[in-house]
Amino acid sequence: MKRISIIGSGNVGTNTAFFIAETRTADVLLVDIKDGIAAGKALDLMEAGPVRGYATSIRGTGKIDAIAGSDVVIIAAGVIRKPGQQREDVYRDNAPIVSAIARDIRRLAPSAVVINVVEPIDLLTLLIQETLGTDRLKVMGIGGLLTSTRIRFLVSKALGVSPREVTGLIIGPHHSSMVFLKDTIRVSGIPAEALLGEARLCELVEEARNAGDAILQLARRSTAFYASCAATAALVEAIVGNTKALLPVSVRCDGEYGIKGLAIGVPAYVGEGGVAGIVELKLSTADREAFDKAAAALRTAHDNIVAGAA
Repeated sequence: MKRISIIGSGNVGTNTAFFIAETRTADVLLVDIKDGIAAGKALDLMEAGPVRGYATSIRGTGKIDAIAGSDVVIIAAGVIRKPGQQREDVYRDNAPIVSAIARDIRRLAPSAVVINVVEPIDLLTLLIQETLGTDRLKVMGIGGLLTSTRIRFLVSKALGVSPREVTGLIIGPHHSSMVFLKDTIRVSGIPAEALLGEARLCELVEEARNAGDAILQLARRSTAFYASCAATAALVEAIVGNTKALLPVSVRCDGEYGIKGLAIGVPAYVGEGGVAGIVELKLSTADREAFDKAAAALRTAHDNIVAGAA
């Protein structure tokens, strides 16, 4: 069975381990620098197995060397955003943490596919890839996959249908400037706009766009994590099963969509080696303009951070 290591045993790391266990996808190792935290969480998860019906091996350790030979490494260790704080502002806190983790991965599991769940997703996914020095397609962030689950839920709730029947694709930065490709938001193939009306669909898009901030405001001390954990587990399932699932992920582009040297959310086939291929869609004029504008802002944020670190 494939080996999945999750670095960070907070809400994101632990619940991701739980979702992976529930899908019986792979064995899981939780790692946390706080003594006893990972081992305690792993024991708790294993004791839930007889009730939930899984027998997945979940172990916990405080020793990073235990990730050696992992097939997939998930980075879920970092500082969470505070209400009103912009994602880019969190970069200064989380960049040293994920850089150190990436160096450990490079040393111990250089062949692993790496998934980043730490904010800001796009900027840190790029930093991780640069630190690893590995194939750009082996490193991805959850990006648009998380937001796609949100719009699917909201549309299903508005129509009173199963969210399994709803599709939706989001591209661009994991930021309020992300681009919702409305033609892809469908219910059993029927455009959601035809069922909801343009005005109502636009309302739901804005709700999904701001969902992360809304949850952060409501929960106060906790950022959103259940949906991000589910999105991460979906990526793991695609990697382990080599399904070539078409999913929106943050990945370093090398000319795709006119982007070079930035990680940004794009639709991609995901399989055992990571991103098996990036799909370049023909965007409408409005979507293309929105994507280019968002990408330019991400480029500026990246360049300002690089200049500040120089």
